[in-house]
Amino acid sequence: MECGETGIRSDILAERLNTPKRRVYDVIAVLKALDQVSTTRKFDGTIVTWIDKSKDNIPREQHMVLKNQLEMESAERKELQVQVAELKEQVRISKIKLRRESQAVETSNKTEFNTTQLCVRALSSNGIKSVKHSGVEVRIETHEAGMIVDPSEIEVDENEALIKNLQRL
Repeated sequence: MECGETGIRSDILAERLNTPKRRVYDVIAVLKALDQVSTTRKFDGTIVTWIDKSKDNIPREQHMVLKNQLEMESAERKELQVQVAELKEQVRISKIKLRRESQAVETSNKTEFNTTQLCVRALSSNGIKSVKHSGVEVRIETHEAGMIVDPSEIEVDENEALIKNLQRL
């Protein structure tokens, strides 16, 4: 039953279908839930209009072109993901080799530095695991072997140090 773009009043539809209005309202409610019809209330009754879904469709050829393009881009993305994974693995292996090939600057067990500061940095990106101190000795543990000890002193701004000490009080 065609009603055109203007729609049809629900009471006229019930009359044409020889069906009680209540049943027509039930069917309209289901069709509205499925987004197949829209309703508009007017002074002389409710107007029911079909929603034209055909304008949402695209031609089959265009669909196939888009589908092929999507498949090609998906395949290219997978290839790139594999390349990224391979490069990450190469970087990881290179880091391990570098750590193994790096030799300590000092070969003795203990080194004495004539400074009041030491900066210690872990070679691994996993960082430092723990720092323990007794007031006389500091023990630093990293997740993986390899540390750099920098004995160079960093100049401290005396005014800034004084402000920090005052803030502690």
